[in-house]
Amino acid sequence: MGERDVRTHVVSQSNRAACDLLLGWQAWPGGAAVLAGPAGSGRSHLAQVWAQAARALAWQGDVAPAEMFQRAQGRVLVDDADQGRDEEDLIRLFDLARSHGGAVLFVALDGPRPWLPRVPDLRSRLAAAPRGLLHEPDPRLLEVVLRRLCRDRFLELSDEAVAYLVARMERSFAAARRLVDALDAGLPRGGRHPIKVATVRRVVGDMVTGLGAYADDEGDGAL
Repeated sequence: MGERDVRTHVVSQSNRAACDLLLGWQAWPGGAAVLAGPAGSGRSHLAQVWAQAARALAWQGDVAPAEMFQRAQGRVLVDDADQGRDEEDLIRLFDLARSHGGAVLFVALDGPRPWLPRVPDLRSRLAAAPRGLLHEPDPRLLEVVLRRLCRDRFLELSDEAVAYLVARMERSFAAARRLVDALDAGLPRGGRHPIKVATVRRVVGDMVTGLGAYADDEGDGAL
């Protein structure tokens, strides 16, 4: 994974350590690492950036671990590693990476119910592996997330609206998705660009704190 590859994924304080871990994949002790983050944090996207740069193959569990490891020349991506995977297969991938000098990235959800394997051997290997954590977004990343979510809905936030939201909303990926859902549902079809502060205040209402702190001088319904 190179510096230019990382730049395709916005790097900020909340994900810098995880990006640095992936940049140093050739030096992972034991040849394996874990990438974890909350829902919507972009962990799968960042893992794909790593896989492309490292020329790793994604393992879906449809072939034996040893066969997959050989096909991938030791560079394997296991996305959703915490979602019903055969834990003995995961142990085998850990062991192959350690004994053959490979690079295996396990991607998992991090949150109120983090990955806790049933098999003690897998738990011990996970505890020993380097771990990159994607944290909830800082203001810089939250701005990018809001713009991307809006773009996916063919919405455009004005610069003033973005600054207004970032300064007041809960700093989480889940909150950003809820807010954009509300904007998308509350605006008429067509003629919605760009969305200004007055519209954001009217549509999202009490989803954002401190609404009265912003002087509304744009007029109701301004777009």
